[in-house]
Amino acid sequence: MPAARLAVLAGALVALTWAAPGAEAAPRVLRATIQLPLTSPLGANLVAFKERVEAASAGAIKVELYPSAQLFTDREVPAAVASGQIEMGVASLARFAGTIPAVDIFNVPFLLNTEALVRAATEPGSPVRDPLDQAMTAIGARPLWWQPYGLSVMMLRGTEPPRLPADLKGLKIRTYGKALEGFVNALGAAATNVSGERQYLAYERGMVDGGMTGLFSVKERKIYQVLHSLTFTNHSDIEFVVVINERLWQQLDDGERELLSQAARAVEVELRDDFAALEAEALEEAIAGGMAVHRLSEDELAAWRRATAPLEQAYLDEAGPLGVELVAAARRLRAELGADD
Repeated sequence: MPAARLAVLAGALVALTWAAPGAEAAPRVLRATIQLPLTSPLGANLVAFKERVEAASAGAIKVELYPSAQLFTDREVPAAVASGQIEMGVASLARFAGTIPAVDIFNVPFLLNTEALVRAATEPGSPVRDPLDQAMTAIGARPLWWQPYGLSVMMLRGTEPPRLPADLKGLKIRTYGKALEGFVNALGAAATNVSGERQYLAYERGMVDGGMTGLFSVKERKIYQVLHSLTFTNHSDIEFVVVINERLWQQLDDGERELLSQAARAVEVELRDDFAALEAEALEEAIAGGMAVHRLSEDELAAWRRATAPLEQAYLDEAGPLGVELVAAARRLRAELGADD
């Protein structure tokens, strides 16, 4: 086990207990792990949170950041935070699917497939987000804020972007979760689960013929160097959540919780509002890097939706009553925003 991780684990019990009365000079330390570098939009967003918290608390709360998965991988974060091995962490929402299958609502094909729908669904207190926040809190990892990572795009090694489901038939496609494995398999392709930090290598070595991700990842991981075409399928939405250990949260006083909540909300709004511009920059870089780009026509989109329509029932079967509640909420949002078919 790396020495850095050992140090964090050894100090976890101490970090989860506030200093004794009279020890005001010692700052409260919150350690946060993230799989991406701090130069990435999600990493910079975490830095902004750190700066706000430390300034607002006059240094009474210190936030230590551990980027690039040096302590925990994305897959490990939910359990590490819930168990108290580390105070805070950033993980893909999909990484909670093992214990909360309903989080895959954002992977139900083409259900929340526009920026307006995603914003409505991820708003604090929304009928989609609020039940999921409660479910994550119940297992010991309280969401402080959500971070957008974009609607999914489909990429291939060839220079011709995929337009119809048949274009993927027989190909090996990188995915990052059980629900998206079902999506790929429904299209006649072979799903291969590859973590975010390893996908470039998988493409470079020809382990897969293509994959899905968000535009942020195309730029940050320079995927345009190894894959050459991209289609805006927008079949799912990628969200990350910044979570804090629930036991620790309950030990904070009202003022400390309010300070952290205000900082979290501020940086969440900043990132969500900047999101469109960040995606536009990522797209420019992908095109400049040689990627051919395609946006589905209405007829093409209809073909993708027909091919994957049974996956909504598969989600409902897996997610149970909470999944039924969330699909109904998402359908109401679609109706309210005029996105119904």
